Amino acid sequence: MNNKLLLSITEVSELLGISRPSTYQLAHRADFPVVHLGGRMLVPLEQLKQWLEDQMQQAHDTSNG
Repeated sequence: MNNKLLLSITEVSELLGISRPSTYQLAHRADFPVVHLGGRMLVPLEQLKQWLEDQMQQAHDTSNG
């Protein structure tokens, strides 16, 4: 899975340790990186990493603000 540029919803679920329904909920958020390709929802790995960093920074800013 490390060599892939795009991850399936199932792969993202496994990577994040959350359920597939929770991952689909994330995928429908405006700020979550998702690509619709051939009827599939795929998540760009590098954008997912950036999104996670952004989420952690927001959580940190909120707890200190």
